[in-house]
Amino acid sequence: MYRGHITKQGSTLVRWAAVEAVQILPASTPILGTTKAGVGDRRGVNIGTVAAARKLLTLVSYALRDGEVRALRSVA
Repeated sequence: MYRGHITKQGSTLVRWAAVEAVQILPASTPILGTTKAGVGDRRGVNIGTVAAARKLLTLVSYALRDGEVRALRSVA
């Protein structure tokens, strides 16, 4: 797994779509909204948005790999 900047990594269109998807999320969204707000408070709004977009892409890659979305699985 690559850890580092995502600014120039991978497809430009996928990065753009992920950031656009995250920008409309409210801060009260359980997984991505708290990341966006928490990092955004510490490091800035744009960095928080990119951090949440990266987390979204990680969840999407896990869903494609496993065939299920683990973040949406019930804990019961």
